[in-house]
Amino acid sequence: MCPNSWELAKLAKIFLSTIIFLQLSQTGPFLHLIIMKKLLITLSVLVLACGAAAAQDHPHELNLFVGGFNTQYLSYKTEPDYSNDLYGMYEPQTSITTGPVLTLDYNYAVLDWVSVGMQFHYNYLNVSSVTRIDYSYNHYKSDMFGFLPEVKLRIPSSAHFRLYGKVAAGISVATRLGTRFAYDIVPIGCEWAGRRVYGTAELAYGSLVKGGRIGIGFRF
Repeated sequence: MCPNSWELAKLAKIFLSTIIFLQLSQTGPFLHLIIMKKLLITLSVLVLACGAAAAQDHPHELNLFVGGFNTQYLSYKTEPDYSNDLYGMYEPQTSITTGPVLTLDYNYAVLDWVSVGMQFHYNYLNVSSVTRIDYSYNHYKSDMFGFLPEVKLRIPSSAHFRLYGKVAAGISVATRLGTRFAYDIVPIGCEWAGRRVYGTAELAYGSLVKGGRIGIGFRF
């Protein structure tokens, strides 16, 4: 039996809380893998429970993803110009580390095989810089937000397994690091199980995210 709306809301809250914990915590990669495994099991149970959801068309869909790693701001790393040793001593060396990206994805079906919508990304960045002259160390956290309009194309497939691709372009804003052009390309993605509540996974390549994303989707 498919969970009612109140149960779905509670499950979604647990899912979101787990993702936020992964984003904000300083836990190591081993613990991240354990939590992600439990998240996948919970997600699979939920979407399989809703496999017999109503087949009525619902043009709105909302997907919540976690995964991939921010790549655009990682390229912000800088090295001093050591060809001029005096300049290199005063110029700070900057490096950035980050974790998985949280993505909220909304789409509206204008045709059976075409949807338009918007991607919202969030990621934290740990920025560190060191100056050689006095070995002064500076560290701060930057929050990155991405806003990307997108187009999603569905590939004809079965009722319980659906394939798609999508492309998005927009801007990203990171505190203390500025605004940049951003894009996101998903050559292949899939949805499985129910029509109203489903699991989803995709392969992403873009300026904000490279790698796999997995999540849960709601159609209404």
